[in-house]
Amino acid sequence: MKRTVLIVLTIIMSAAALASASVDQEFQVQGILTDNAGVALPDDEYLITFKLYDAVTGGLLMWDDTLDVIQSAGKFSITLSSLYKNTFDRANWLEMTREGEPPMSPRIRIMPVPVALHASTVDPTNAVTAVNAQKGDVTLVGGTNVTIFPTGTNELTINATTGVGGDDGDWLITGNDVSHALGSVWVGSDPAKAELVEPERGAENTALDPTSAKMTVTGFNEGLVATLFSDNTLFDGRSAIFGRRSRAAANPGTGFSLNESNTAIKGYNVWGDSYTFGVAGHTWHDANNTGGILAADYYGNYWAALSFRDSSATTWGMYTPFNAHVGGLTDTGTLRVASGAAAGYILTSDADGVAYWSAPGAAQADSDWTIVGNNMHHAVIGATAIGTSAPHTWGDSPTATTMQISASLSPTLALDSQGGFPNFDLNRWTLTAGAGGMNFNHSTDFASFGTTAMFMDDGVVEVNRFDGATGIRLQGEGSLESGSRLDIYSTSTNTTLPTASLDGQSSSNDFGGSLTLRNGYGDNEVVITANYNNTGVGRVTTPVLEITGGADLSEQFDIGNTSALTEPGMVVSIDPDNPGRLTLSGQAYDRRVAGVISGAGGVKTGMLMSQRGTVADGELPVALIGRVYVWADASGGPIEPGDLLTTSDRPGHAMKVTDHSLATGAILGKAMSGLKEGQGLILTLVTLQ
Repeated sequence: MKRTVLIVLTIIMSAAALASASVDQEFQVQGILTDNAGVALPDDEYLITFKLYDAVTGGLLMWDDTLDVIQSAGKFSITLSSLYKNTFDRANWLEMTREGEPPMSPRIRIMPVPVALHASTVDPTNAVTAVNAQKGDVTLVGGTNVTIFPTGTNELTINATTGVGGDDGDWLITGNDVSHALGSVWVGSDPAKAELVEPERGAENTALDPTSAKMTVTGFNEGLVATLFSDNTLFDGRSAIFGRRSRAAANPGTGFSLNESNTAIKGYNVWGDSYTFGVAGHTWHDANNTGGILAADYYGNYWAALSFRDSSATTWGMYTPFNAHVGGLTDTGTLRVASGAAAGYILTSDADGVAYWSAPGAAQADSDWTIVGNNMHHAVIGATAIGTSAPHTWGDSPTATTMQISASLSPTLALDSQGGFPNFDLNRWTLTAGAGGMNFNHSTDFASFGTTAMFMDDGVVEVNRFDGATGIRLQGEGSLESGSRLDIYSTSTNTTLPTASLDGQSSSNDFGGSLTLRNGYGDNEVVITANYNNTGVGRVTTPVLEITGGADLSEQFDIGNTSALTEPGMVVSIDPDNPGRLTLSGQAYDRRVAGVISGAGGVKTGMLMSQRGTVADGELPVALIGRVYVWADASGGPIEPGDLLTTSDRPGHAMKVTDHSLATGAILGKAMSGLKEGQGLILTLVTLQ
């Protein structure tokens, strides 16, 4: 690193004649500023500090000044003036320092000039001949806590010693302000008395007064009084006492107690005598929006007040337009009690509307009720009553009633859905009990019960349409002559009869259920009766019966002693040895042919007839008419669609009719598909001839 080096060319002292009344306290320095290699610095302006010492190293600083030195043509010249009087009555050493560098070394010795340094005469009009009427040699003596001692040639220093009534020089007075960077100000006592432990609290009160406090005021009455005088020229935000907590780095407290929290203003009441407080705020409440104590965030967005008068002239003990939270560290509700011992407490009020938190037992509840989050449940069987203080029991059991809603006219349970999907209108569903029955109604306002959606009376339940007309009616046994019944109504205006009726008892003379289906004019279209005309026989009456499950009309038959060989699609004939029974056909052109066992080829029976418990009953369905698949044999010739079919010598198989003289009375039906050779299933239209 390059350093600045001074090469001194000349030092010129200036002095006046011996007869002069004053001496010029100045001298001129000329030289060259170079780097440590001896190269002159560039011509420029340099900031140099000049100092005079009374020794070559160390010593007492006699004078100093910082000047701009201009180096031009590789040299500089500057006059040092305003030196102290009697600077040159001894040897001095000059030290020069360039800004940002260490002092140039070594110092340069400056000897006094060989001329008179003092005037031979003194102007009497300008000379001090006496001090406070004291002439001659005057001695300065320090007073209380003040010392006077020499600090240099022809210099005296006056210092205040520690103690009352003195100043040690640390206080700074600037205009109307006085400041001190360290220490404290004590008013009303000395530090020793102020730090005494009070007997009421003993060691507990130790160190409550911080030793770093800048001002401590003590007194037997008020300790510190701050009065703010207000006029129209003052700005908003003024306070009689302003406390601000500031920091250069994060310094959070550890808790809420006196010695754990860091606060701007802290109030502590050492002893809890009556009507003594840590902090008290009083106000006249003579204007709206005034309060005794206010706590708020910086911008006033969130705040709460103790003793507050709002804009409507209502006075509150505690007031905030935001949520109030009782206990805990997290605000999860508008008003809540902390978890733990206070969990489950109930907000109650007295006859005057005074609200308070009560333990469950104090609110006429017991420990059986459990509150978990937003849910409340009761593990023991009991009754909850609304509208009465005495729940009614059911029969002899004191715990049979679970929920009871009582009212003088029609007790009602209302379920309101408002502001939700699919719109933002009210949807109210009400369950109302009365002497005429129970109604389940729907309404879109608070003024009426709206439309009855469901009605329940003794043994009768009605589910209504949107217009209030009956949609479904269910009546219990004994409510009408016909017994239990289910009626379903249409929107047709041509009839008031139900379009579908399921009757458990059709009339007092016919003991059996019936199903009646009507058209829009009330005409019976389909009637299914379990006991038609009290004959014990069921009947289905309908203009048209459509069957979609199969394609033939069959009757139930037993197939002789060869039934183990039968399968769907085989041709059967009348069994001459067993009346009412059939057997597999086994000869050509058999006039006893009766039909085909139904169900082959995936075509099922369409209508099946039999009479249980008689000869007109059996195990297998035999198609007497309709479309079925039939086992056929093409040995007697290929079969083409439209060919007449009859029995063959192969058991259970049909063949094509080739001799029409033999086929009379032995025709099974007509082929609807063909078979060129061998045996196989063909679709056949059974038409016995």
